[in-house]
Amino acid sequence: MLCVKLCEARGWGWAEYKDNDTSATKRKPRPAYQAMLTDIGNGAIDAVVVWHLDRLTRQPIELEQFMPLAEDYRLQLATVTGDIDLSTDDGRFMARITGAVARKEHERKQARMKRRFQQDAEAGRSHCGPSRAFGYNSDELDEHQAPAVRKAYADVLAGRSLYSIAKDWNAAGFTSARGHAWDTTAVRAVLLNPRNAGLRAYKGEIVAKAVWPAIVERDVFDGVTAVLTNPARRVGTRGRKYLLSGLAVCGKCGHTLGSAMPQARGGQPRYHCKHCNGLTRKIEPVDKYVLDVMAERLSREDARDLVAKRGPDLAALNAKANGLRERQDAMAVAHAEGTVTLSQLTAFNRTVDAQLAEINAQTEDNAKVRVLADVIVAGDRAAVLRRLHGYDLDRQRAIVDVLLTVTILPGQKRGAFRTDLLAITWKD
Repeated sequence: MLCVKLCEARGWGWAEYKDNDTSATKRKPRPAYQAMLTDIGNGAIDAVVVWHLDRLTRQPIELEQFMPLAEDYRLQLATVTGDIDLSTDDGRFMARITGAVARKEHERKQARMKRRFQQDAEAGRSHCGPSRAFGYNSDELDEHQAPAVRKAYADVLAGRSLYSIAKDWNAAGFTSARGHAWDTTAVRAVLLNPRNAGLRAYKGEIVAKAVWPAIVERDVFDGVTAVLTNPARRVGTRGRKYLLSGLAVCGKCGHTLGSAMPQARGGQPRYHCKHCNGLTRKIEPVDKYVLDVMAERLSREDARDLVAKRGPDLAALNAKANGLRERQDAMAVAHAEGTVTLSQLTAFNRTVDAQLAEINAQTEDNAKVRVLADVIVAGDRAAVLRRLHGYDLDRQRAIVDVLLTVTILPGQKRGAFRTDLLAITWKD
């Protein structure tokens, strides 16, 4: 190391202060640099050796803070490329020029990189070398991961939770790009990545069709995005244990019901209102009755109408959304040029945002179609019931959430299960 050789040539002892992977041009803490300043102030060191001045400070404000410190403590500053005496006005002048040149070079390089990144994005290319995105091996599909990602999209549209998908991926031995186990946040990030639909995004906006293959179709990606970004989505870190937890409504206070385990040995778990503590009901007969009711409805001859009336034209919706966003961009340009006032731009964006929110809601309806798609068997209630019982709990809950609202009414303390105290309202 040349800095060490320079110290040895001058007969100086030395200690190293090194900030690995911490750029001096970014406003991030530099612990080793700060430790060095502290040691200078404590009188522990009386000289600093660097390769070049721009390795010590690249922010002009850092240089201005360092120079009075060097002067106060009569600090020697040696560089492999030539010494600078900060105790003289000429030395400080040269240090400022060196720092300004280094800053200019950095900003010029940064501008070139930004332009290159934008050009790559507009051409549908990656700009950071081989991709480490889950589901891909460089810009080719990974034969093991891609099917898991594709299934996860289908699972979300079928009502499964991100928690259960994370469990599946962990059980299969998959890890994130950094080797971590999967959790709901990481799975959500993967599924919201436009790359999986063969799309190239730049600064949060989709700008081009990508050069790499898609894992899923655009309509599938848009449907999952609508589900996962819906503010009304019930979010939890773990899956629910019972069919109606968080879905059924308390007929006494109107809040959703949770669950409670029995206090007595041999008792049964119950739905319980934790808000008013005024309603409990055994879970098993309630769930059985709700599944029976759904099986009867989904086996009617008109059951397919439940899907038909919810199915939006995704291609038309996507085209409309893209058109609205282009108009927003045009209005922003007009405002920058001074032909549109800020109040006009604000009013226009408010109107467009409302339309985009409606499109997003209709796109989410496509997910609801998929929840019901393979469960309907017209004229065969027993077959529907078998399918319902064969689904995992996430899928069952998703079907309940799409089809109906269950309100459990107060009144039953003991005795035979009363179905008249379960009010079922079908959703449009």
